[in-house]
Amino acid sequence: MTSLEKFLATFVGVVATGLCAASASAQTISPAPFTQAQSDAGRKNYTESCASCHGNSLEGGGAPVLAGKEFADGTFGKRPVAQLYNFIHNSMPFCQGGSLATDAYVDIVAFILQANGAKPGDTPLTATIDVKVGDLVTGDMPAGFVNSSTSK
Repeated sequence: MTSLEKFLATFVGVVATGLCAASASAQTISPAPFTQAQSDAGRKNYTESCASCHGNSLEGGGAPVLAGKEFADGTFGKRPVAQLYNFIHNSMPFCQGGSLATDAYVDIVAFILQANGAKPGDTPLTATIDVKVGDLVTGDMPAGFVNSSTSK
């Protein structure tokens, strides 16, 4: 094999590996099954009922992180959205699970999904959706997301 043939074989292998890696990291469903209106309502509910423990930027503090790679690659990233909803509904706010309206919990989940890079669409989120969280989110919070207004 000539040096040119070795170079070309190596080049093709590197390019193919890069293409496979790029397609594996971009396997999110877009748009996700929630609406912008749900996320906007979820932001309001999150601020009122969750931010005191989980932080204004979903960064955690005294409670688990709800945004970023730690969340996206963690336990809930591997589970269906319905399990995330059920966990939040049954246990949050802390020691007051089930105290919010069902729609409030669904909207909070939509807000968390969007905070993790999921893009809203036209299909409303439901409490029973069986799509894996990790198939919707990237773990990258959109620029300006935390500071954007809830009144659009």
